[in-house]
Amino acid sequence: MNRIVKRLLKYLKLEYICFWVVAILTFVLGQVGVIPNGIFAGEAAVQYEFYLNSTCIILVLVGVPLSLKLFNLNTNNGLRRMNKDEALGAYHLWSCIRLGILLVCAEMGIVCYFLLMNNTGLFCACIALIMALICAPSESKVCEYLETKEEERAESVN
Repeated sequence: MNRIVKRLLKYLKLEYICFWVVAILTFVLGQVGVIPNGIFAGEAAVQYEFYLNSTCIILVLVGVPLSLKLFNLNTNNGLRRMNKDEALGAYHLWSCIRLGILLVCAEMGIVCYFLLMNNTGLFCACIALIMALICAPSESKVCEYLETKEEERAESVN
């Protein structure tokens, strides 16, 4: 494996660790009370609770599949016209976008959980975090991507 792929993996792993640090930090901030716990809980704030829960659910229902589909479409389509460096750049870009969308979903869920003190936000955050586990960077994924890129390029030449 050449040094460009190793450097890409280093960046991907660093970004992945940052994703988890931000999610855990947000949860800890909620636990210590920096995020006001239960500010929209109770009878007086039923309307806010409905809007926040609905927003959180819709964001996860749209964001999680969208992040995975966008990554798949943009890393597989157009491989024939890219060289190896461009393909690795596209892979890095769309990996960051995928993690960013999942982070927004997870953060919204965690914040909603602490603001409302009901489990809907926590369940939504867990869905986004579980999907992030599937998106963990690895050498085998990058190598498989490069092999697919080489096969696509060879087919376009023939």
